[in-house]
Amino acid sequence: MSLFSRQPLSCRMKTMKTAPADKSSPVVEKPFWLNFDFQVRRYGFVLLLLIVVAALCGIFSKGYLSDSHLSNTNGSLSLHYEKFNRLMSDADMKIVSVSSPGDRNRIIFGGDFMESFRVDSLQPQPDKMYSLNGEMIIEYDKPTAGAQQTLWLSLTPMKAGLIKSTIAVDGGPDITFRQIIYP
Repeated sequence: MSLFSRQPLSCRMKTMKTAPADKSSPVVEKPFWLNFDFQVRRYGFVLLLLIVVAALCGIFSKGYLSDSHLSNTNGSLSLHYEKFNRLMSDADMKIVSVSSPGDRNRIIFGGDFMESFRVDSLQPQPDKMYSLNGEMIIEYDKPTAGAQQTLWLSLTPMKAGLIKSTIAVDGGPDITFRQIIYP
């Protein structure tokens, strides 16, 4: 049958969209849906493959893309943390501070830290730990001037979304860091 036949357009469109069933195949196949199924499978496989590669690289939690290291401007504080975490799962943080001469070494966590995280473990144990004006303050007694102190925190994210926190030592320059917490 030719497209230029004298049949009305609606009849010609029906014959183009539906292939007639022959005696060996009782199902009427519609080329549109067959093509649609093929495209969904092809692009769905590529999308699934991209998600798996992103997960292996650490876009959803621990991994190469998630690990981050920051330092403040004068080098007295450095932070190693994960940029991507999941709600209610373990998150680790390592803080290295160089103490200044004085009575106490104070590490101050600000921003959204207090509202967004639960501190599960803190090593070494501080001499004092308290909150003041929405900040968490950890104090250690009389460190040697210029000595390096390492603090390990095990945290549980309690709030999903973009979390912006700050950390500082003894009122020195602070480090602002962002984390994405997936639900």
